[in-house]
Amino acid sequence: MKRLSFALTLIVLSAIITGCTHPMTVTNLNNYHNKTIVALDERLRIGIRANAADLNGHRFIHAVGRDLLKYNAQCTTAVDNTNEFIDVIANISVVSKQRGSGWNFWADFPGFLIWFPSWHGYNYDLMYDIDVTLNDAKTGKLINSMFIPVRLDVKHADISRTWVMWSVPVISPFFGGLHNMTYDETVTPLAEQEVSPVLADYVAQEIALTLHYYKSLPRDRFEKLQQLLDDKLISKEEYEMKRKAIVDDI
Repeated sequence: MKRLSFALTLIVLSAIITGCTHPMTVTNLNNYHNKTIVALDERLRIGIRANAADLNGHRFIHAVGRDLLKYNAQCTTAVDNTNEFIDVIANISVVSKQRGSGWNFWADFPGFLIWFPSWHGYNYDLMYDIDVTLNDAKTGKLINSMFIPVRLDVKHADISRTWVMWSVPVISPFFGGLHNMTYDETVTPLAEQEVSPVLADYVAQEIALTLHYYKSLPRDRFEKLQQLLDDKLISKEEYEMKRKAIVDDI
């Protein structure tokens, strides 16, 4: 009988813990998945200079360099003052920010009545501001600069936050909701594990698109730019901007 009671207790506790959690989900990550691969027309040697506030940022920039290999680029972070062995210098800067949501208050109060955090999760925002500047390694001339803003919508809930709801009914969900409006730091490593590979490839493709025809003659560059537009790989606005850059470079 004691064993049965113990087993039932474990089952109930397991159900409560499971019911109070929601797996980490990035709801709009597909927006940053590359649908096609557009490699460089000619192989380029790119020297990467990284600027990031933390180790995760440097790891991300390293991943961008690694992913550029699939786009026909040879990358290195060993950039000296002579720039003798590289064609392009890529200065890449990453600034990450996170924030909670006022919606999380309502998820707890009165959402606890329908176990809302377990099937919806708490809302969080992950933001990355990525700046890329591309310069000719020999002349120092600016090729292009890009600002890539990334805004990710994350849903997540674990027992470290949701347990408060059940300690004192009504009162605990109210104060727990106030606390859960803040960002949960445990989300960051979970999200970056899923997000970083996708974003690194996304940034690598943006760099490859910019340098796609860089070493070609002007006439060939116009033709290749037109092909990118015809294949709907760039917008009309991007086409006009890149075309003007070619004209200015002649």
